[in-house]
Amino acid sequence: MKYLVLVLLALVLAAPSARATGSGRFNLTWGTGCWRENPATLSTFACDSDDGSVSFTISFVTDTELPGFSLFQAELDLQSDSAELPDWWQLTDPGGCRQGSLSISTDVTAPPGGCADPFAGRQITYEYHRWFTAAFPDPLPSYPVNRAKLFVEYGIEPRSETFRRGIEYHGFTVTINFANTVGAGACGGCSTPATIVLNRVSLWGTGHLILTNPLDNQCLRWQAGGVTPCSATPTRSGTWGKLKSLYR
Repeated sequence: MKYLVLVLLALVLAAPSARATGSGRFNLTWGTGCWRENPATLSTFACDSDDGSVSFTISFVTDTELPGFSLFQAELDLQSDSAELPDWWQLTDPGGCRQGSLSISTDVTAPPGGCADPFAGRQITYEYHRWFTAAFPDPLPSYPVNRAKLFVEYGIEPRSETFRRGIEYHGFTVTINFANTVGAGACGGCSTPATIVLNRVSLWGTGHLILTNPLDNQCLRWQAGGVTPCSATPTRSGTWGKLKSLYR
């Protein structure tokens, strides 16, 4: 009997975990559609108006099936060519020069252009995002002053069907408006080139998929003539839980 118990315990320990890590790839492009619809790596703006906005979109493909999808997480880094991050990129914090200028869309009312809708009619039950810069509290240790970091996390009602391998799904779209670019109270640095890199996408369901490599593209440039290469912007960061704990 004791031997049988030991054998059963060994089988349980050897069984695959529900938290087993899978894989996949992601894309990043300018615009509100996905990469396959609008493959764009450069966005330019004359910085001559407070009207309008610019958007970029994250999408993903899984290499393994993922049933019960219920939580999405993503991490991006931005680095400016200047020694310090311009005021134009202080987008969210109270007291920031352009507070309220960044928004996240996970619109489930219509399929996103160029890739599949991961929601299949389910509503978002939880949403959190944080745009971090060194100019505001809760800094990452030794975080460079010419960088910013974006964390996005949202939960949905679990989907019963499985993500299909090889299908590109919409993640979310980031929109940055042009408020306070010109005129009284204008925030300097709109014309300063910057580089944006998508570093990590995590998908949670019955299992856990961690995506750290691009399908087609993971790097965007803001304004032409920049000198910061994509490789200079961080392409790996610490664990999500460890980083997220610094923002709450």
